[in-house]
Amino acid sequence: MTEKEYTAYFEKPEFKAILARYEAMEASGEKSYFDPEQLTDIAEYYATRNREKDAELVIDYALAMHPGSTDPLIFRARTYMLKGDIDTARLIAESIPDQKDREVIFLYAELMLNESRQREAEMLLVEELLANEKSHKEYVFTVRDIVELYFDYVYTSEATVLVQKTMEKLKQEDGDPKLMTMARNIFVDCLWNEGRLDETIEQYNILLDENPYGIPYWIGLGYVYNQMEKYEQALESLDYALAVDPECLEALFVKGHSYALLGNTEKALELYRICLKKGYDKPLTSYTCGVLEIALGFHDEAIAHLEYAYSVYGDTSFYSFSICFNLAIANIKVGDLQRAAAYYYRAYQINPDDETLAELMGQINRNDDDDDKKRIIIVDK
Repeated sequence: MTEKEYTAYFEKPEFKAILARYEAMEASGEKSYFDPEQLTDIAEYYATRNREKDAELVIDYALAMHPGSTDPLIFRARTYMLKGDIDTARLIAESIPDQKDREVIFLYAELMLNESRQREAEMLLVEELLANEKSHKEYVFTVRDIVELYFDYVYTSEATVLVQKTMEKLKQEDGDPKLMTMARNIFVDCLWNEGRLDETIEQYNILLDENPYGIPYWIGLGYVYNQMEKYEQALESLDYALAVDPECLEALFVKGHSYALLGNTEKALELYRICLKKGYDKPLTSYTCGVLEIALGFHDEAIAHLEYAYSVYGDTSFYSFSICFNLAIANIKVGDLQRAAAYYYRAYQINPDDETLAELMGQINRNDDDDDKKRIIIVDK
């Protein structure tokens, strides 16, 4: 699965039921049967929530129950790869019984990219692509997976060229229009990743000509227009998405972002709170609510929401620094300078070079008349 597909899958009732059954098993101590793929999905879920130890325990269970299973071994190899232990990752890859499995081939390509062996990785991926050339469907799915891999290693221009060639191939060979639409969707992501925003909008409009009720396309336009600072056009696009499905929480969330960027903090918070109440991406929505609640003076609510977000994201997320920084500010506002200092330290540990930290430290100290506390709070850089 791609990252987007995993995110969507984790919200589905079927996955939530599997996760609940696994966690009930862990709580009871009684062993239950799971497929290796199910256990790997649970490990992926834990990994996205910075629960690395829990993810590893799931993989241990998967390999104890299904020795030599491909998906758990791929997960374990990638775990070592992300830690920088390429040699161990490669040994695990070589231990997988089915060396011709496509995911195993992609694992080898990723290991090569980690070692800056781009040319060898490309040759391996082209070989896999050519092996699927007779089936347009398999070809496009393989291209999708290659593009996802290239995105991870910032080979954005290479990804764009590959998708352009794929679209030309489908056009010349009278490919299934549905596959052309899929390829165009991938092309949109490529253009967006390259920052070619006007062209991204052009492609979204082609997709909307084919399917005016395509909610993801209207939402995509909302994201792009926000990035271009064309907030009124973003809101118009998101209203189209909500006209098709008034319960579309992603459209509502992005609309909240448009209002926040316009400076309408109250309206943005209203929409974010609706999303939070209805369960849309609770960690992210809690974070966005918390930031706006600080701006509007709802400091206790902000602390509760930001602490929840921090409990999920930990110190390694894109949002971690901002969460800790804002928790420090919120705790200054409620007069809890010790907790403010604690979150200052966490923010400092995450990104010690951030220039706003000096002002944050100053805010803590200006609110503190106790010299002993000052000695605790001030950081010696």
